[in-house]
Amino acid sequence: MGEFEVPSGRFCVVHIDLIGPLPPSGGNIYCLTCIDRFSNWMEAIPLDNISADTVARAFYSNWIARFGTPHKLITDRGTQFRSETLQTLSKICGIKLQHTTAYHPALLLGFRTAIQEDNNHSIAQIVYAESLRLPGEFFSEPSIRTASEGFANNLQKQMETVGPRTTLINSCRHIFVNKDLQNCSHVFQRIDRVRKQLESPYEGPFPVIERQDKYFTINIKGKHVNVSLDRLKPAELRN
Repeated sequence: MGEFEVPSGRFCVVHIDLIGPLPPSGGNIYCLTCIDRFSNWMEAIPLDNISADTVARAFYSNWIARFGTPHKLITDRGTQFRSETLQTLSKICGIKLQHTTAYHPALLLGFRTAIQEDNNHSIAQIVYAESLRLPGEFFSEPSIRTASEGFANNLQKQMETVGPRTTLINSCRHIFVNKDLQNCSHVFQRIDRVRKQLESPYEGPFPVIERQDKYFTINIKGKHVNVSLDRLKPAELRN
């Protein structure tokens, strides 16, 4: 959420986030997602843990080493992104860090190949000056016959269910906002991390400091924090 300046070129402004835990794959249960704001090019880097050191190393080895140092790095307020390790890496590389509320990147292949309405090109065309080669099964009835079981058959079935995604305009996405949020003095904040057993899905209540169209500024342990409306619900305080 929030307003961001339009970047001047490819790989100048990068958004990163963490997703998981996911079903294990090769010992990895998390992904570090990286998105170039100018072209919308995405990378998903598998991780076996999400310590601050692991996240910083993964971003350096898989993004900076391939695409160069961005001018600005935008993250949410996760502990890994506010760690001394990432702060030091940013200073060494001359990267400006900006923390904002959480966002959630989606699947990669469909976004990379979808034609964007504003420029009539796909993300892959902007980055590589040519389109990605897609499996023919995306567009027609299967022409390759496989055995009824096994890897090839499973892969073909997966390809039959996947196709290029239509580009969505983020501003058109509707989220549920409780109408009582506009009048309440305190709110509960949804916990987006993996919760402990029997842990409540919300924490708080926290006093509301300021209201904006897409987020509230609330007081959490003496700090003013911007939180998206879809993570908040009103708190009813009894005298």
